[in-house]
Amino acid sequence: MLGKLRNFSKSKFAGLLIAIIIIPFVFWGMGSVFSGGNTNSVAKINNENISTQDFIEYVNETRLTPEMLKENLDKNILQEILSQIISTTLLSLEINELGLIASDKFLFNNITNDKKFLDESGKFSRIKYEKFLLENNVSAVTYEKKLKDANLQNNLFKYVSGGVKSPKFLIENFFMEETKEIEVSYLNLENIYKKEFTETEIDKFILENRKDLEKDYIDVLYAKLEPTQLVDSNEFNSDFFKIIDNIENDIAEGFDLKSLSNKYKINLKEMKNYYARNDGNENLEEIYSYRNEQKIDLLDKEDYFLIYEIKRIEKILPSKEDKLFAEELLNKIKSKNKFNYNKEILKKIEKSEFNDADFLKISNDKNKIEKLTIKSKNDNSFFNVDSLSLLYTIPKNDFLLIVDNDKNVYLTKVENFNFKNFNDISEEGKIYTSRSNFKLKNNISNSYDDILNSKYKVKVNQNTLDRLKNYFK
Repeated sequence: MLGKLRNFSKSKFAGLLIAIIIIPFVFWGMGSVFSGGNTNSVAKINNENISTQDFIEYVNETRLTPEMLKENLDKNILQEILSQIISTTLLSLEINELGLIASDKFLFNNITNDKKFLDESGKFSRIKYEKFLLENNVSAVTYEKKLKDANLQNNLFKYVSGGVKSPKFLIENFFMEETKEIEVSYLNLENIYKKEFTETEIDKFILENRKDLEKDYIDVLYAKLEPTQLVDSNEFNSDFFKIIDNIENDIAEGFDLKSLSNKYKINLKEMKNYYARNDGNENLEEIYSYRNEQKIDLLDKEDYFLIYEIKRIEKILPSKEDKLFAEELLNKIKSKNKFNYNKEILKKIEKSEFNDADFLKISNDKNKIEKLTIKSKNDNSFFNVDSLSLLYTIPKNDFLLIVDNDKNVYLTKVENFNFKNFNDISEEGKIYTSRSNFKLKNNISNSYDDILNSKYKVKVNQNTLDRLKNYFK
């Protein structure tokens, strides 16, 4: 709130002016940046060149603003855009080689039958069509090209997998695997894991993991800056913000907090050997979070300003008497013990060395081995979806470690399968016929994708991509 009040008069018009000046030149004033040799090439697919101009035109079509690009540079947005351009170009090359075309008749039918361009009587309205183009800031040529490209890509996919029909035995196998009931025996390992540890075990864990357990302890000076302290007023007035600006300038000039305290009569608080401990002191917790970024800073806290200086940072191992640390320590020991316990079971399962005797031994006659029938692959009423996906891949009598919806770990054994009868004329049968066809088409598409990867050699010009990234910063 304070930051908005402080910057209101200068931000609105300045921001507007910057937008007016910069935006028209962001995408079109790049000629001098990329000139000479191969610097204009962002990527190459065989002998097909993707230029910086192609890249900029694609960005313009996506309507990404300069701000969006700048904010997402570190999230690899330029690489993602280039990947999309490469994919589109690759499909175009394949379409041209196969001689696929999108006819004018297709284009005419597609536009004149589009519901959003029809009037109240259900007839094509040229006015509605032109209004749509204006509202979306797109020309008729560009829009119609997009329709043609989409149609050509659709024709390519039909060429690759069109007419594919899954044979009945594959449909039946797919249906039976997806809908089978699984009878499992299971043991909740949360009841088995070790919960208590001796002082010797705790001391050994600390010794082995000392570096990971050490905390950053800080000595810090800090103060809340409010009008009553700086200008003897309850109002956030221009005098208050003027002093805040002066303090910011002094920090930039290298003043330390004690000097600022003397200059502006700031009452400082001091905390030594502090580390974040969720003790309710939000100011100290926030300062602690910045310990590796700023030694001295002024933070806008909406209703006041918080000024601080970190005088010392030292890694120290907390005492076991510290209740918060003791709790964290116990949780870490439990987690490590749990991890090692699961690891040993998994090793035996992977080597096919885990058997019924081991299953009974783990239960130790104190923990009941329970039974459960899973109705289908989508029956996640107990075990979570990822666990079910794994469970539906293993054979009868196999063991598996899986988790429930609350992340509790279970050791399970597949006891039996119950299969449903497939009826291809039932609604369920039709659904699985369609899903089996889709799965087969998807497998064919993946195989075709591998063919394209070997057929077209893609080379990215990283230097040009880096220059693009620097330009948008």
